[in-house]
Amino acid sequence: MRAATVPALALLAIGACDCGDPLADLEPDIDVSPTALDVGVVRTRFAHSPTVTIGNRGSGALSIISLEISPSDSPFVVGTAPTSVAPLGAEPITFALELASPGVVSGELVIASDDPDTPRLVVPLRGEGGVASLAVSPNPVTFGVVNEGQGAARTVTVTNDGLDDLIVNDIALVDDVGFIVDVSQVGGLPRRLVPNESALLALSLQPTAGLIVDGADLRDTLRVTTSVGETDVVVTATVNLAPTAIAFEQATRRDVVKAGVNEIVLIDGSETSDPEGDAFTFSWSVAERPPSSSAPVLGQGQPVVRFSPDVIGRYVVRLRATDVHGAFAEDDVEIIPRDLAVVLTWEPAFDAPCRAFTEAQCASFSAAERRQRCCGQSDLDLHLTAPGGSLGDYGTCPAGCPPEHCAEATDEHVDTCRQEGLDCGFANRRPEWGAAGRADDPSLDIDDVAGDGPEIITLNNPADGSYRVVVHYCQDRIGEASLATVSIFDQGVLLQQTSPQAIAEGQAWLAAILVRSASGWQVVAAPGVFETAPAGLCSR
Repeated sequence: MRAATVPALALLAIGACDCGDPLADLEPDIDVSPTALDVGVVRTRFAHSPTVTIGNRGSGALSIISLEISPSDSPFVVGTAPTSVAPLGAEPITFALELASPGVVSGELVIASDDPDTPRLVVPLRGEGGVASLAVSPNPVTFGVVNEGQGAARTVTVTNDGLDDLIVNDIALVDDVGFIVDVSQVGGLPRRLVPNESALLALSLQPTAGLIVDGADLRDTLRVTTSVGETDVVVTATVNLAPTAIAFEQATRRDVVKAGVNEIVLIDGSETSDPEGDAFTFSWSVAERPPSSSAPVLGQGQPVVRFSPDVIGRYVVRLRATDVHGAFAEDDVEIIPRDLAVVLTWEPAFDAPCRAFTEAQCASFSAAERRQRCCGQSDLDLHLTAPGGSLGDYGTCPAGCPPEHCAEATDEHVDTCRQEGLDCGFANRRPEWGAAGRADDPSLDIDDVAGDGPEIITLNNPADGSYRVVVHYCQDRIGEASLATVSIFDQGVLLQQTSPQAIAEGQAWLAAILVRSASGWQVVAAPGVFETAPAGLCSR
C-alpha cells in the first residue's frame, strides 16, 4: 500500500473537526505472479492448464475490468478468472493451452483494473510444442543361440517417447539374412503413435543350414522409418544346427517294418550325426501305439534299442537326438502288423466249478490250492495250417539241430535249422513255408500254457489258397470247460471275430477257414464244427 504524506497541523485540525470524512481513500494495488508466464516445452496436441495469480496489495478491493489475450489467435485462452480481488488477497487466472504443432508460441495477457497507478498490466506468455521421438526396446535385439528346428522369437517395442505425435511409416529388415519381422500387432502402417504410446512387433528366426556362411553369426538391421527420421536397430543371432537323426530297423535298414507280437525289433540310430560336431544324446519313445499297449523301448539312451509289440497294431518308435545346446531332430521307425494275425483267447464256461471262487479267495489260497481249484489252469492251443496241410503236420527239426534252434525267432540258424510241416503251432512255432527264408513264414508269437490267452500266430506274404484255424483243447487240469474266441486281423484290421465256442479237453474246433486270393481274404467261420485230433497232439 502506498502511504499519503499529510502535515501534522492538518492532522490536528482534522482531529478537531467533526466532518465525517475518511482519514484517507482506500486504494487497490494490483500484483501478478509470475510477471511473465513461460510454460516451457510441452506435449503437442494435448491440453495444458497453466495459471497466473492476481494479487491485491492494497487496502481497497481490486476490480478486474477486463482480461484479454493478444494476439487473438494465440493458443493461450483464458479459462477462469476473478472479477475482483479482496485487499491483501489473491485469485488465480487459468488458461487452456493446446499447441497444434511443434514450435514456439507467444502472446500477452492484458489485465485492465481499477488500480489507479497501474490500470493496465501486461503479462508476457510463451510456450513451446515439443517434437516426437522414437525409442526401440530392446536395442540391440540379441537372440543368442537359436536352435535349428525350434527357432526363436523376440518381441520388440516401439514407443513415442517425445512430445508430439509420431508417424511410423515403415518397419523392415535391411539385409534379409533369415530374420522375419511381423508387424501385424502394430495395426497397419502408417501408424500414428501419440506421446507415450507403444506398439509391438515380433522378430523371429527359423534357422537352417543354408543361413550359415563360414560359420559366422547372423546379423541384420531393423530399420524403423518415422516422421522424425530413421532408427536402426542391430539384430544378431548364433545359429546352432540340429543333429541329423537317422533311425531304421537294423536288419532291413528300412524305416517301415512288419513284426509279430513279442517279436524283437532292433532299431538302429547309430548313423545319427551332428553337422557341427557337437556331442548329442539319444532319446527313444513310442510316439504311437494301440490303446492297450504298454510295450517299452529297451536300451534307452543307446544308439541301438530293442522293441517288441505287445498287441496287434501299428507302432511308431521315435528317435530324438539332442545336442549340447538343446537343438534336436527326430526320426521315426514304423512297426506295422504282419499281413495276417490270428488271436485265440478263452475263459471258463459259465458253469465251470472254478467260477465258485472269487479273485480275493483265490489270492488267499496257496499256490498248490490255486492250481487245483481256481480258474485259469486250462491249456488251449492255436493252430494255423497252410493250404494242403493238416492238424499235427509238424514236420521234424533237421538232424543235429537242437529244437530251440528250429523254434528261434531270429535268423541265427535259419540256413541249417528250419523245421518244415504245414501246421504252425506250439510244436512247430516257425516252420519253413513257401520260399526259403522268413519272408513268407508263419510265427507262433505267443503261446499261453495256463491262463486265458492270448495265443497269437502271424504270417507275412501269404500264398493263395485255403488256410485252416483250429483250436485244440490240450489239457483241462481242473475240469474247467472253456469258451474259446478267435479273432482274425488283416494288416492289423479286424476282419472277423467268432462267437465264444464251448470246447472240452481233447476237442479240436475248426474255428475258421481263410481263403486267400488276389482280391484278399474270405473268412468262413465254423461254429460247432469239430474234427478228430491226432493222437498225442499235445505231447509232440
